[in-house]
Amino acid sequence: MKKGMMAALLFTTMLAALFIGRYGSSIEEVLQALMQQGDMLTQRLIWNIRMPRMLLVVMSGGALAVSGYIFQTIFKNPLASGDVIGAASGCSLGAAIAILTTGGMFALQLYSFLGGMLAVVLTMLLAHRIKGNRVLNLVVIGIVVQAIMSAALMLLKISADPNQELASIEYWLMGGFSNATWTSVGIAFILIAVSFALLYLFRWQIQMLAFGEEARTMGISTRMITVIALLLATLLVSSVISFAGLVSWVGLLIPHIVRQIHRQMVSKSLGFTFLCGAWFLLVCDILSRSLFVIELPISILTSFFGAVCLLVLFVKGRLRL
Repeated sequence: MKKGMMAALLFTTMLAALFIGRYGSSIEEVLQALMQQGDMLTQRLIWNIRMPRMLLVVMSGGALAVSGYIFQTIFKNPLASGDVIGAASGCSLGAAIAILTTGGMFALQLYSFLGGMLAVVLTMLLAHRIKGNRVLNLVVIGIVVQAIMSAALMLLKISADPNQELASIEYWLMGGFSNATWTSVGIAFILIAVSFALLYLFRWQIQMLAFGEEARTMGISTRMITVIALLLATLLVSSVISFAGLVSWVGLLIPHIVRQIHRQMVSKSLGFTFLCGAWFLLVCDILSRSLFVIELPISILTSFFGAVCLLVLFVKGRLRL
């Protein structure tokens, strides 16, 4: 029932996203454009700008929320997100390298994606060589890798042209979907759909990781499932960041809201988590391009609403750290 209501709310908001924007369109104009009729300018606006952007935002919000849910489940930490094992910092470093070397959009997306995946693989390889608590090792090594990546990023900023390259790096780090195209939608769909499908396939095993050592007694290879889940969650995060830049707070906040509303196990919450994350980010995106004359970076709104919501949950005692 709750999942159906959330799906209906998301669908309604998706329709609203086609109407709302700097250039307002009437219901009749949008409906005609969807049927490829009416004014050509409106058709281009809907099909080439608003539609791909809306779809990319929906997929990105859902992917970030699901990845946050997985990270928090594995690390048993309510503050865990894609930053924990270096994914976000790796993506940022890769994007900065692309901006300074090639400047092309495809290279930026590719370098960012590879940077995030390589950072996480490096974290896992180093953590594997250290004896002790596996989850704690991942967190500690992740912090180290994140610090190294951040230091390298600052070094690149110093060497960047302050009038062009540095501005491009900083703007990309604030996140946004203004460059969404049908090509990016197609690539993101493949990466996110495959990752989500595999996470759903392993949902019961991931749920058992929450029981710690008891999972081993049930015949579950906790090490293998942990590695698979972390890589898939990282793939979700890297896919989003490579196309939209850093989008903060979605992966941190939405899992907490889902637990308050849905109160189900991981195995039954992935779909609902995806819907909630998609709706939250879509609302923020609509506001970012309609509140002011200039478009706001998406992370300004996600950070503001995310911080306020998390504070409310904490004050009401519904968030326990």
